[in-house]
Amino acid sequence: MTTRREELEQLDKETLIDGYLLLEKRVKTLERQMSELSRALGIKPAKTTENSSRPPSQDQKANVAKRAKKKRGAKKGHTGTSRHRVEADEVIECRVVACRDCGWDLSDLPQHMAGRHQVIDIPPLGAIVREVIRYGRYCPCCKTYQRAQPPSGFEQGRIVGHHLEQLVLYLHYAHPLSYGRVARILSEVCDVQLSEGALVNIVRRAESRLKQTADVIHEQVKQADVVGSDETGARVDGVSYWQWVFQTPKLAYYVIRPSRSAQVIADVMDDSQPQVWVSDVLSSQMCHPATTYQICLAHQLRDLQYLIDTHHCEWATEIQALFRRAIHLHNLRNDLSDKRFHLFAQAYHWCLDKLLKTSPLSDDSQRLWRRFHKHRDALLLFLRRDDVPPTNNASEQALRNSVIYRKVTGGFRSDWGADLYANLISILETARRQGRSIFEVLNSILAPYPDFSWIAK
Repeated sequence: MTTRREELEQLDKETLIDGYLLLEKRVKTLERQMSELSRALGIKPAKTTENSSRPPSQDQKANVAKRAKKKRGAKKGHTGTSRHRVEADEVIECRVVACRDCGWDLSDLPQHMAGRHQVIDIPPLGAIVREVIRYGRYCPCCKTYQRAQPPSGFEQGRIVGHHLEQLVLYLHYAHPLSYGRVARILSEVCDVQLSEGALVNIVRRAESRLKQTADVIHEQVKQADVVGSDETGARVDGVSYWQWVFQTPKLAYYVIRPSRSAQVIADVMDDSQPQVWVSDVLSSQMCHPATTYQICLAHQLRDLQYLIDTHHCEWATEIQALFRRAIHLHNLRNDLSDKRFHLFAQAYHWCLDKLLKTSPLSDDSQRLWRRFHKHRDALLLFLRRDDVPPTNNASEQALRNSVIYRKVTGGFRSDWGADLYANLISILETARRQGRSIFEVLNSILAPYPDFSWIAK
């Protein structure tokens, strides 16, 4: 008895091609009928993070299958890597005293190095208490009483030093820990007893210096050629606010405002006019002051995926594939010659114009088709400028920690707390983007004479 595969192997090439084309036609007919039936019944696929801007936290998480443990060491054909050896603070030499087999004394004989390794540890954590004693006396000349002034950082009324202030700011904001948990960590780890009120006073004392630093970052962002922006929700004193970010590859400036309108952009950018604005197509973002703009293709890819899932739209499939190829070309920019890159870029522009001349059938597809026509020059601008990214992912990633902070803390109790958080997170994110130590940055800011030279455009 012959199998179906054996029957097909006996057919000639022309017959197989005709059969394949017939099957392809039937598949398209069935897909069209399924799409029409789904529309008639009002059935649409659920929106997920793959086909919409739905936040990942709202997706149903599937169980992940357990993976086999990987073998230690480098893969076959790859160079292995290990921890780099650093200069040791203390060297412990271990010499052989006696032979373990016969007991012969080896301590006085020459020995060679048989191996070495490093163990990293930290000293026991504890507070250093410095007591300030001020002396004074009457001046024998003018008979006035003179009292010695304490050095900077030891002013009267101060109970904690700069390093402890930095740690409190870091724990409370960079790692969203409540004042109660910060107080508990200081008590259990460092044996430092501070009330929540004392922690609040520490934060408030740094308020003016943090604002001064954030203002410097703000001015640098306003001078940038390419600016990316996004916004997310925030809660201030039980009221819904919006947290905005304005960022470049080296800078990030945050504000928290009660509005999501374009007035926030106007207030932040003032009279500045960057060359390119990178964002989604929110109406307020489209009121940017830049001369041109690039819309986020990551959002467009998800919207196109929804059309593919819902309507099996061939137009959406083709233009989605084109966007993916264009993003891949952008990532290969440094690996290709200028001539080869520009040839590919011209081909993608031509393909996009060709696809936009074809009007899709469904209403959802036509809505996206009209959007692409409206923002045609903003779809592939990143292929013309190497300093423009194809997506607004950098802005979304800059807001990720703030979303976690909002979920953990529930928001802010006052406007000054929200503004202080925005200023501090501007400093922390800018330091992270420039590869700088957060503690060194905070130390330079809270020093008696603050240093802002590390803020680079």
